[in-house]
Amino acid sequence: MYRLLNTQTIRHGWYLLGLLLLLGCQAPEDQKPDDLIPEDRMVDILTEVHLAEAQTSRLSLGSTDSSRVAYKHIEAKLFQKMKVDTAVYSRSFIFYSSHPKYMERIYQNVVDQLKKKTGQVDTLRKS
Repeated sequence: MYRLLNTQTIRHGWYLLGLLLLLGCQAPEDQKPDDLIPEDRMVDILTEVHLAEAQTSRLSLGSTDSSRVAYKHIEAKLFQKMKVDTAVYSRSFIFYSSHPKYMERIYQNVVDQLKKKTGQVDTLRKS
Protein backbone atom coordinates (compact mmCIF):
# COMPACT_ATOMS: atom_id res chain seq x y z
CA MET A 1 0.00 0.00 0.00
CA TYR A 2 2.75 2.45 0.95
CA ARG A 3 4.69 1.58 -2.21
CA LEU A 4 1.57 2.09 -4.41
CA LEU A 5 0.81 5.43 -2.77
CA ASN A 6 4.41 6.48 -3.15
CA THR A 7 4.42 5.55 -6.88
CA GLN A 8 1.19 7.46 -7.51
CA THR A 9 2.50 10.47 -5.62
CA ILE A 10 5.67 10.46 -7.70
CA ARG A 11 3.67 10.11 -10.92
CA HIS A 12 1.41 13.03 -9.94
CA GLY A 13 4.50 15.01 -8.98
CA TRP A 14 5.97 14.48 -12.46
CA TYR A 15 2.71 15.56 -14.10
CA LEU A 16 2.61 18.66 -11.92
CA LEU A 17 6.25 19.45 -12.67
CA GLY A 18 5.63 19.01 -16.40
CA LEU A 19 2.61 21.28 -16.27
CA LEU A 20 4.53 23.95 -14.37
CA LEU A 21 7.41 23.76 -16.84
CA LEU A 22 5.01 24.02 -19.75
CA LEU A 23 3.29 27.06 -18.29
CA GLY A 24 6.54 28.61 -17.12
CA CYS A 25 8.16 28.29 -20.53
CA GLN A 26 5.66 30.56 -22.20
CA ALA A 27 7.60 33.26 -24.01
CA PRO A 28 7.06 36.79 -22.69
CA GLU A 29 6.04 38.02 -26.15
CA ASP A 30 3.13 35.55 -26.11
CA GLN A 31 1.58 37.40 -23.19
CA LYS A 32 -0.37 40.51 -24.13
CA PRO A 33 1.28 43.52 -22.45
CA ASP A 34 -0.93 45.58 -20.15
CA ASP A 35 0.01 48.71 -22.08
CA LEU A 36 -0.37 47.19 -25.57
CA ILE A 37 -0.87 49.83 -28.24
CA PRO A 38 -4.20 49.16 -30.02
CA GLU A 39 -3.94 47.90 -33.59
CA ASP A 40 -5.34 51.05 -35.22
CA ARG A 41 -2.88 53.25 -33.34
CA MET A 42 -0.04 50.85 -34.20
CA VAL A 43 -1.00 51.24 -37.87
CA ASP A 44 -0.65 55.02 -37.59
CA ILE A 45 2.68 54.74 -35.79
CA LEU A 46 4.15 52.20 -38.23
CA THR A 47 3.00 54.27 -41.18
CA GLU A 48 4.86 57.27 -39.79
CA VAL A 49 7.90 55.11 -38.96
CA HIS A 50 8.11 53.92 -42.57
CA LEU A 51 7.74 57.47 -43.85
CA ALA A 52 10.56 58.52 -41.51
CA GLU A 53 12.73 55.69 -42.83
CA ALA A 54 12.03 56.81 -46.40
CA GLN A 55 12.81 60.40 -45.47
CA THR A 56 16.14 59.32 -43.97
CA SER A 57 17.06 57.24 -47.00
CA ARG A 58 16.44 60.25 -49.27
CA LEU A 59 18.89 62.41 -47.31
CA SER A 60 21.79 60.88 -49.25
CA LEU A 61 24.09 60.87 -46.27
CA GLY A 62 27.61 59.63 -46.90
CA SER A 63 27.76 56.89 -44.29
CA THR A 64 25.50 54.34 -42.68
CA ASP A 65 26.36 55.77 -39.26
CA SER A 66 25.18 59.22 -40.32
CA SER A 67 21.94 57.75 -41.65
CA ARG A 68 21.41 55.85 -38.39
CA VAL A 69 21.95 58.99 -36.30
CA ALA A 70 19.61 61.00 -38.53
CA TYR A 71 16.93 58.30 -38.35
CA LYS A 72 17.16 58.03 -34.56
CA HIS A 73 16.68 61.80 -34.33
CA ILE A 74 13.67 61.72 -36.65
CA GLU A 75 12.25 58.69 -34.82
CA ALA A 76 12.58 60.40 -31.42
CA LYS A 77 10.70 63.44 -32.72
CA LEU A 78 8.07 61.17 -34.25
CA PHE A 79 7.44 59.30 -30.99
CA GLN A 80 7.35 62.59 -29.11
CA LYS A 81 4.86 64.07 -31.60
CA MET A 82 2.66 60.97 -31.41
CA LYS A 83 3.01 60.79 -27.60
CA VAL A 84 4.34 57.22 -27.68
CA ASP A 85 6.77 55.82 -25.14
CA THR A 86 9.53 53.89 -26.93
CA ALA A 87 9.40 51.06 -24.38
CA VAL A 88 5.64 50.65 -24.88
CA TYR A 89 6.15 50.73 -28.64
CA SER A 90 8.88 48.07 -28.43
CA ARG A 91 6.76 45.76 -26.26
CA SER A 92 3.79 46.19 -28.58
CA PHE A 93 5.89 45.60 -31.69
CA ILE A 94 7.38 42.42 -30.18
CA PHE A 95 3.91 41.16 -29.23
CA TYR A 96 2.40 41.86 -32.65
CA SER A 97 5.39 40.48 -34.55
CA SER A 98 5.17 37.23 -32.59
CA HIS A 99 1.51 36.90 -33.67
CA PRO A 100 1.54 36.87 -37.50
CA LYS A 101 -2.25 37.11 -37.76
CA TYR A 102 -2.22 40.48 -35.99
CA MET A 103 0.88 41.76 -37.75
CA GLU A 104 -0.45 40.84 -41.18
CA ARG A 105 -3.66 42.75 -40.49
CA ILE A 106 -1.69 45.74 -39.18
CA TYR A 107 0.66 45.84 -42.15
CA GLN A 108 -2.17 45.52 -44.64
CA ASN A 109 -3.57 48.72 -43.15
CA VAL A 110 -0.11 50.33 -43.14
CA VAL A 111 0.25 49.57 -46.86
CA ASP A 112 -3.22 50.99 -47.51
CA GLN A 113 -2.34 54.20 -45.63
CA LEU A 114 0.97 54.54 -47.47
CA LYS A 115 -0.83 54.09 -50.80
CA LYS A 116 -3.29 56.84 -49.85
CA LYS A 117 -0.45 59.15 -48.84
CA THR A 118 1.50 58.52 -52.05
CA GLY A 119 -1.70 59.07 -54.02
CA GLN A 120 -2.14 62.42 -52.30
CA VAL A 121 1.45 63.38 -53.16
CA ASP A 122 0.95 62.35 -56.79
CA THR A 123 -2.23 64.44 -56.96
CA LEU A 124 -0.39 67.47 -55.54
CA ARG A 125 2.46 67.04 -58.05
CA LYS A 126 0.01 66.96 -60.97
CA SER A 127 -1.71 70.18 -59.87
